[in-house]
Amino acid sequence: MNGLPHGQPELRPFKMFARILYFTLFATVGLYWFVLGFLKRDSELSEPGILEPVFWALGAVTALAVVFLRFSRIPSLLARTPVELGQRLVQLRASYILCFVLAETVALYGFLLGLLGVSSRATLVFFLGAAALFLLCYPRVPE
Repeated sequence: MNGLPHGQPELRPFKMFARILYFTLFATVGLYWFVLGFLKRDSELSEPGILEPVFWALGAVTALAVVFLRFSRIPSLLARTPVELGQRLVQLRASYILCFVLAETVALYGFLLGLLGVSSRATLVFFLGAAALFLLCYPRVPE
């Protein structure tokens, strides 16, 4: 037995899944930046036109969505509530996955802008923003 009341899920599988996914996706942010450095050296740069402000706006909205999830949705799932732990873990897993995917998306916007010819300094903002979002969303377990 795991020492938990009958029907209570064990937290270890949740923690392991969340952390593996977290570190895997977080590492790809650095990989995108690294690969972009090679691709930009070997390609002809063009003007991104209207896409640059569109990606900046999408990045900002995506970052706000992550912050909302992290500071509004996730704390309520981490707190002791009358809701069954198993149900909270399912919702918490989904919320973390969504945070990770959205943070990853910010890095992808920077990657695409880099491919379109935007300066390395501008694309670095996207990669650093994605890293900051990942740091905000480090997976925690319920009380």
